[in-house]
Amino acid sequence: MDENQIIDELKLQGIDLVCAIPCDRAKGLFFRLPEEFRHIGLTREEDGVGISAGAYLAGARPLVALQSSGLGNMLNAILSLTTTFGLPLPILASWRGGTNEAIPAQIPFNRPLPRILAAAGIPCTIISDRNRTTEIGDAVAAAYKKRTPHVILVRPGCLDETGCSPDSPATGTTVCRPVTFTYTREWKTPIMTRFDAIKTIAARTTGEVLVSNIGVPSKELYAAKDRRENFYMLGSYTQASAIGLGIASVRPERRVIVIDGDGSLLGSSILPVIGAAAPKNLTIVGLDNGVFGSTGNQPRPGCDTADLALMARAAGFDKTSTVHEPGELSSALQDADGDGPAFIHVRILPGNSPVPNIPLSPEQIRDRFATALRNGS
Repeated sequence: MDENQIIDELKLQGIDLVCAIPCDRAKGLFFRLPEEFRHIGLTREEDGVGISAGAYLAGARPLVALQSSGLGNMLNAILSLTTTFGLPLPILASWRGGTNEAIPAQIPFNRPLPRILAAAGIPCTIISDRNRTTEIGDAVAAAYKKRTPHVILVRPGCLDETGCSPDSPATGTTVCRPVTFTYTREWKTPIMTRFDAIKTIAARTTGEVLVSNIGVPSKELYAAKDRRENFYMLGSYTQASAIGLGIASVRPERRVIVIDGDGSLLGSSILPVIGAAAPKNLTIVGLDNGVFGSTGNQPRPGCDTADLALMARAAGFDKTSTVHEPGELSSALQDADGDGPAFIHVRILPGNSPVPNIPLSPEQIRDRFATALRNGS
């Protein structure tokens, strides 16, 4: 099979968004994917799980394409997000680590990979015959029919490349974008708790889509203002902003606000991906209490040194701000509307509010959110 056959099979299955990080055993395919599909390039594989989840909830049919070793970075996100909420996620992977693998580091994880996936309960299809392209389509169809992840491992030798090669001219051009700005940091003593900040956000929401970070932040959002347009995360550390990007990319007419946390943002590589995608309708609210709040308020690394607003600016966000009190937060949210991607760094006090657990199952959260998002109500 060649990349044209694979692309045709994916289109036949209705795939309309591909998140990808390349493999050198399938160069031609990874050059072609951005030309044939709405495409979001990744720098870390697990971000594709969150982006795909948001895209599916918004009505798209996403797929992740990568080298099989990247599945090691994805397993927790797949199980705690894709599997927990019952979401489809076809994953097309060039399978490394086989008999003639030249790189020793590819072998320990990749050679037993089918058994690893089986132990995790993740369906897997192995493509061993270059003439069985339809098996890729069957696996994609199964992922969507059963609402599960499904990994498609393509053995070396099954893919004949007909497109770009390492010797081909680059398909894009490097654009020099001069950037000049003066940055003065004014960190004041925080006066808001996280619950104060979340109540401020919730109070001014009408038709906006809200995605809330895992743990206590989701419970606090539910307590502040439960809405069908709220997506409450129950797991998947570092995936809140990725989910928001997936939604914003598919639904540009809806404003998307992500309530993320400092630990989650620092543990992810999603900010430059958002900066590159540049969705005008996406606002990331980084609630920074300097601790791991949901696990007992243990101090996080860089609590006195890491500047989230400056990191977002360096990642490609043109609009960033730092706020310390409710009025500033409200103004920043209003100022960011329609002018994203925007990042609001909210410095807050540590502490969790004694709010109850969310009395909704993952399926209930999924279904009512997807219905509200797709129907626009």
